[in-house]
Amino acid sequence: QKVGEVMEILKSTTHNGFPVIDSPTETSITGNQASGKIRGLILRSELIIMLKHRIFSELYHEWEGKLNIGLFRFAYPRYPHISQIEVSPAERAYTLDLRAVMNPTPPTVLHSTPLPQMFQLFRAIGLRHLIVTNDDSEVVGMVTRKDLARYRVVHEGGRLERTTLHITEQVE
Repeated sequence: QKVGEVMEILKSTTHNGFPVIDSPTETSITGNQASGKIRGLILRSELIIMLKHRIFSELYHEWEGKLNIGLFRFAYPRYPHISQIEVSPAERAYTLDLRAVMNPTPPTVLHSTPLPQMFQLFRAIGLRHLIVTNDDSEVVGMVTRKDLARYRVVHEGGRLERTTLHITEQVE
């Protein structure tokens, strides 16, 4: 992934987890562009530390042997904000190889997975992010803990009813 693209994504969104995918391909049946196949999950904090320490493919000779968990532990829990990270115009064209840092086996569910089953996964293993894929392992979405907090499923008289809850960041 290009450094400049990662910078723009981090500046334009507050998401904390990002699926790592292969390059999108054109599907043979519909001719539409499909999402790439899932390869992993990387966190905002991990991307910021990679940018801060210039873990760029083109600068491998500078950080070779220095990439370890200590870089990430030292910054925890107060990772820098993306606005505090500066890269030169030349570095914006450099590449981040996410493979060394990403989680290569993130939890995923099929697009047809029922909401209560997703909820159980979040509770059982303490998830923050759950990647949703289609039958071809292409990413079609992502569910977060906050997404699930928006819904309440009520069992009443043998019926299931889903209601949407209003969530706000403000304390009233």
